[in-house]
Amino acid sequence: MRHRLFIAAVVVSIAALSGSPARAVGSFCSVTGQTAVSIGNYNPFSGTGFTNVPVTLNLTRYRDGSGNKTRQVDFYISQPAGSPAGYSITYNGSNVLYTQPASHTLSLPPPASGTVFYNFGGNGQPDTVSLPLTVTIPPGLDLTAGRPITFDIVYICTGSGALHDVTTPTTLPGAIAIQIDVLSALQASYSGPALSFGEISSVSDAQAPSHSVTGQIRVASTGPFTVAMSATHNYVMTYPGGNTAVAAESIMFSMRLAGETVDHTNHTFTAVACSAAGINGQNLPITATLQEGGATKNASPSYQEVLTVTLTPLAVPYNGTTLACPSL
Repeated sequence: MRHRLFIAAVVVSIAALSGSPARAVGSFCSVTGQTAVSIGNYNPFSGTGFTNVPVTLNLTRYRDGSGNKTRQVDFYISQPAGSPAGYSITYNGSNVLYTQPASHTLSLPPPASGTVFYNFGGNGQPDTVSLPLTVTIPPGLDLTAGRPITFDIVYICTGSGALHDVTTPTTLPGAIAIQIDVLSALQASYSGPALSFGEISSVSDAQAPSHSVTGQIRVASTGPFTVAMSATHNYVMTYPGGNTAVAAESIMFSMRLAGETVDHTNHTFTAVACSAAGINGQNLPITATLQEGGATKNASPSYQEVLTVTLTPLAVPYNGTTLACPSL
């Protein structure tokens, strides 16, 4: 007596973008940074990334009410530890991106190699300049839908007049926000063993609950999603030509998925919302348990039921909440 499982999966896409700069003030020299560019759609599941995309960093120096101002700045760009490997940001052909906690040398003057140096000049020069950067984002990075890619600036600077120099590397959080539309995409497949109870002709009804089989549904996604399940005969197996309403021709069982259990008497599965599974994927266990044995049933090698598991990507963010999928 066998049990077969069929899986249905859905893929859609949704875009979102955002970015915000910060500015420091005080009696010391300082700068603020801001980007305003969207570099398009990114699907981590595809083989396409972005190569040498031009991005403009608008860098603004601090000037106080007395005309004292930042004169020179030397900085590099940093990303948090644990960020996806593969990003590249260059300035004048040189890499200027480093991953924390690693640091890079800064100096004025002369500026250090592998950094961005700018001399704002005197009073007649503009306080805001546009610096051309190039960004490379390789395919297959584990990015989350709905979130911009942000980087910090680590800088030192010199000031004019009464504005003091900053000689200790200082971090400007979120100075660069690359607006990239990470598609809310999902992939799913059944990856476990066949959900088969095997030969149960000698299994009594009392012994039935001790007979369970477990498989896995592999889910990979960049955004949140819901899990739902249904069964053709409401979780009752029968054989070809059999009748699920006839006790001798049917075998009841229960299914457990995403922390929820359903069976013939309670067959409505309430969709469960889950957080992003990441592009490397996670396994969602699915378990079938007998509620009846086969000792009193008509003999047949073909008892089965067809299950449909539906995984649907959600808009980002989903109700503004962070979700945890049970058993994921």
